[in-house]
Amino acid sequence: MSATDVTAISTSATTHPALHAGIAVAERVLGGGTGRVDYMFQLALEGLLELGKVPGQERYLHEALRLVSEALGITPATHVSWRKQPFSCLTWAAYEATGDKAWLPVFVQESQLMRQEIWRDADGVVLHPRGEKRGGGEAMLIDGIQEYVSRVARTGAVLGEAEWFAEGARQMRVHRQVLRCPRTGLWSQGRGWLGAEPMRLSPGAWSRGHGWLMRGLEHALRSIPHECPEHAELLAYFTEIADALLDVQHADGMWPTLLNRPADQSPPDSSGTAMIAHHMARAVRDGYLTGERYAASAAAALSALPTYVTADGVVLSASPGPGPLEVEEPWMRRDFPPNDPHGTFALLFAAATP
Repeated sequence: MSATDVTAISTSATTHPALHAGIAVAERVLGGGTGRVDYMFQLALEGLLELGKVPGQERYLHEALRLVSEALGITPATHVSWRKQPFSCLTWAAYEATGDKAWLPVFVQESQLMRQEIWRDADGVVLHPRGEKRGGGEAMLIDGIQEYVSRVARTGAVLGEAEWFAEGARQMRVHRQVLRCPRTGLWSQGRGWLGAEPMRLSPGAWSRGHGWLMRGLEHALRSIPHECPEHAELLAYFTEIADALLDVQHADGMWPTLLNRPADQSPPDSSGTAMIAHHMARAVRDGYLTGERYAASAAAALSALPTYVTADGVVLSASPGPGPLEVEEPWMRRDFPPNDPHGTFALLFAAATP
C-alpha cells in the first residue's frame, strides 16, 4: 500500500489521536513488521479485527480475517486448543467481528475443555502452571485469570447457563482477595513465583497487568446479563481498579510501568496505558463507569499515546514481559528498547477505542 493511500485513510480517521497512530501500527503489521507468529501476533490480529469495526476502517477487518486463515490456518471449524490461546481467543474475536455463529461451536467445546482441564488447587481455584516450573507450586497470574474469567462469561452467555458466570466471579473474587493491596487498590502480578517463599506475592504493581485485568473484567461485563448478581460483583471490582489507576496516572495521561513507584524510577508504559485507556473508554461508553473523571482519564491517555509511535508504526516505551513476578529492578530503568511486540497489539486496541 502506498504512503498516499495510508494518508488518505488517516485523514478520514477523526475519532481520536490514537487512531492515526494505530493505523501506522496496523500497516506495519500487514507489511510483516512483527516478524513472529505467536500469542502476541494473535493479539495483533485481534486488534486489527477491532480496528476494522471503526467506520471507514473496514479494510483491516478483512485483512485480519485473511491472516487468521492464511497465516494461522484457523477457520470456524478449526479446534484451536485453549492452551494455545493463554491471554486471548481469536475464535471468539472472529465471531464478534463478523457475527458469524459458525465460530461458536468450537469456541464452546474448547471452553468446556478448559474448565475441565485447567490447573487448580484442592479448592478448585485456578492456578498458572509456570509457577510449578519455577518451584513456586500454587501460582496465580493476573494475565491468565483475566482470560479465564472472560471466556467463561462468554461461554455462559452463548449457552444461557448462569453457572458459568458464577464460576468466573468466584475465581476473580479469590484472586482479588489474594493479590489486591487494600491500601492502594493495586494488584500484585501474581503469587507463587518466588521458589523459596511459595505464598509470597510478586513485588510491585505492573501497568500492563492492570490492563489485562481491565480487559478480562470488561469483556465479562459485556457478556453477563445486568440482572445477574455476578454482573454487579464484577462491576464493583472493575470500578475499584479504575479508581486505583486514576490515583497513579501521570499528568501527561500516561501510566508508569511500575504503578507503585515514583515517576523517576520507572518509565511510562505505552502498552499498559493503551490497554487501560481502551477498556476504560469502552466501559464509559457502555455505562459501566459513570462520571467525567473516567472519560477524562481515558481521553488524556489516548491523546498521549501518539507520542510513542513513530511514523512507520514502531511503538516506543512498551514494557517487556513477563512483568515483575520476582523482582522489580528490570522495570526500574530510564526507557525500554523500541518495537516490543506487546506495544503493537496494545496500540491497535487503543486505535479502535470508541
